[in-house]
Amino acid sequence: MSTLKYLIFRIRGWIPKEYQVTLAHNIPKPVWWKPLWIAVLLLSVASAVVSYFVFGIPVDRVVLGIFLTCFCIGIAYYIRVRPSIQVNRALYILLGITPLGFSIWMAFALSGLGRQLTNAIGALPSLLIGWAVCLSVGAVIGNWIGRRRGYRLPLTP
Repeated sequence: MSTLKYLIFRIRGWIPKEYQVTLAHNIPKPVWWKPLWIAVLLLSVASAVVSYFVFGIPVDRVVLGIFLTCFCIGIAYYIRVRPSIQVNRALYILLGITPLGFSIWMAFALSGLGRQLTNAIGALPSLLIGWAVCLSVGAVIGNWIGRRRGYRLPLTP
């Protein structure tokens, strides 16, 4: 038995081969789904009002904060309620760039290769090349993971 087959059998354990994780198809949307989004928006506005009156944060910062919060809530609502392949692919790529690409870049910088590249070509070109290569590798890995999953997010309907 090859090492790969051994690892697959070891990881799968007792789970039958025909078993598919289909939690999203079997779970109906909860009753609190719509009130959740309304409550999140109202709590965001309430926290902005408290920030202004209690903590004395300037109005421009409060308005910018509530705008960014509403923007992020809108994106989260769109991702969870109206999923599409293009948006899910973009999310997988971004999730590949953020933790994976950044981790690769940190490993590159801490390994000493970054210092050698900096000594050879300079600081700014080294930084740009390191970011471009490492973040691109993270994006490719994120896209690969998304393609393997069919660009379906966990627990999406």
